[in-house]
Amino acid sequence: MSAKKNHSISVYLNQEYPSIVKSEGIYLYDDTGKRYVDASSGPILCSLGYGNEEIADVLKEQTLKASYVFRMDFTTPELEECCARICEKTNGVMDRVFLVSGGSEATEIAIKLARSYQIDSGNPSKFKVISRWLSYHGITMGSLALSGFPYRRANYVPYIPSTYHIAPAYCYRCWFNQTPADCDLECAQALENEIMMQGPETVAAFIAEPFSGMSLCAAAPRRDYFKKIRKICDKFGVLLILDEVMTGFGRTGKYFAYEHFETPPDVIALGKGIAGGYFPLGAAAVTAKVFDTIAKGSGVFAAGHTWSGNPVGAAVANKTMDLIEESNLVQRCVEMGDYLAEKLEGLRSHPIVGDIRGDGLMRGVEFVKNKKTKEPLDPAIKFWVLLHQEAQKKGLVLETSGGCERGQAGDMMMLGPAFIVRKKEIDDIIDLLDDVLLGVEKKIGF
Repeated sequence: MSAKKNHSISVYLNQEYPSIVKSEGIYLYDDTGKRYVDASSGPILCSLGYGNEEIADVLKEQTLKASYVFRMDFTTPELEECCARICEKTNGVMDRVFLVSGGSEATEIAIKLARSYQIDSGNPSKFKVISRWLSYHGITMGSLALSGFPYRRANYVPYIPSTYHIAPAYCYRCWFNQTPADCDLECAQALENEIMMQGPETVAAFIAEPFSGMSLCAAAPRRDYFKKIRKICDKFGVLLILDEVMTGFGRTGKYFAYEHFETPPDVIALGKGIAGGYFPLGAAAVTAKVFDTIAKGSGVFAAGHTWSGNPVGAAVANKTMDLIEESNLVQRCVEMGDYLAEKLEGLRSHPIVGDIRGDGLMRGVEFVKNKKTKEPLDPAIKFWVLLHQEAQKKGLVLETSGGCERGQAGDMMMLGPAFIVRKKEIDDIIDLLDDVLLGVEKKIGF
């Protein structure tokens, strides 16, 4: 009897994928009974873990109450509560929220809000958005244009509009050959240089991730980086957009990662953890200055997709925030994150572990051929792909990535287990990872 044909399209079109039939806590189970330890919460997404019955109840209850209303015609109590609570979590820094269907959509809405603000401020010539190389802001054409992730951009460059990028804040491989202890934040000064080169009268916004996602796997700048960025933005009337799709809602041990840098933005893009992994949801939040300017100007913001403002998503986000508060999960990210960092240090005995970085339950590891020179592994090996495959064979789910050395080489992985992870489970993750690394090292001749 022939095997059943799959009709879904996934990433690797000629690969057979395990079929998951059950999930619980940080574990996934396929149809053969094999168990997988999810060390990355999917793509750093399922912050509440799998199988949460309270969220399941909310999904059913809200679906029966009001599953959908079109935002051009109506609002709902769930939506208004969700938006108010997000603003409250910023201590009033943000004043209004636009709920969308995911992170890529959130970053696009963020730049459209920035453009609308500039037009209604009487600056219609300001339209350019500057971002950073080795950044990732989403996979739709607009968000991909902002991204500086060569691996994901390459095939679609002909369709991408002109974009403007500066050097990343990447201390391990500083593009200016500096160290955090001695530098003058040349990576931040690069923004002012680019604004001047483009013409200050044309630049609307600057977008950046506080902690890098999969393009640099948890790399973060020196703590005063964003203070300098903020001054430059204010000097030239440029809005600061922070992409917190991966970091928001507690992942780094703060409710929002910008708190680590004590620098509030004008716009925040949110996603992933906003609904704990139980509903496709994202959001763009703006300050009162931005919203009021648009409201008093054109009075219209005609952007968004069909599912924007969905009441089921809003209800799930509300319950997610309840659970984060009730179980003190942001503080748990600090405690479990510190423990994870401690256990990761044991992996430095591997000859290929070059850098370990991150905060809270968002930890990245970069792999190298030579620790002293930071020479990357031969890109032909595709170490990051081998690592992912070997880990899955052994029942460990990892997010891996490549291209951190100027898009031409470099291998990384990201660990981001659910906030509910326990110390014993972290021990198991590290033990499995240690075994996986030994296996891949042997394969590539290390």
